[in-house]
Amino acid sequence: MAAPAPGLISVFSSSQELGAALAQLVAQRAACCLAGARARFALGLSGGSLVSMLARELPAAVAPAGPASLARWTLGFCDERLVPFDHAESTYGLYRTHLLSRLPIPESQVITINPELPVEEAAEDYAKKLRQELPQGSLADPFEESPLRGHSPALGSLKATRPLLPRHSKGTPSRFSTC
Repeated sequence: MAAPAPGLISVFSSSQELGAALAQLVAQRAACCLAGARARFALGLSGGSLVSMLARELPAAVAPAGPASLARWTLGFCDERLVPFDHAESTYGLYRTHLLSRLPIPESQVITINPELPVEEAAEDYAKKLRQELPQGSLADPFEESPLRGHSPALGSLKATRPLLPRHSKGTPSRFSTC
């Protein structure tokens, strides 16, 4: 299935159809971003229904690019909870089990929280890791575009009570970019 054109609203008849289109979109964006020899691709992921959709569809969608391409990906998590990684509510833990175990993305390029820290320290530590791994301006202005978010009628993403990352001049919280 072809990915929908960027900027268009697309309606899908099933989560399977949505997952396939989303995986193709991610694969296309990654290929575009990785055109240069030293280029990198950064992707922010949320939990919920997105985990199973990407776990089902993304490995096949990115397989043609090969392991060398995936070695230049950097992943982070947009709505991680401060729980151990083996907890059922850990976004990283779910991706590690269901998706990352099937993709050769180096563990060093997966930005995670430190679940051993108190909440304020964990938030500051995570923001510092993001700034170190994705310096502003190095990845086509990282954090400005929307992250991938799964949506369920019963669940919504938990919001931080304060921004974890610096705000840009537009006054909007910083976010991961897909390129």
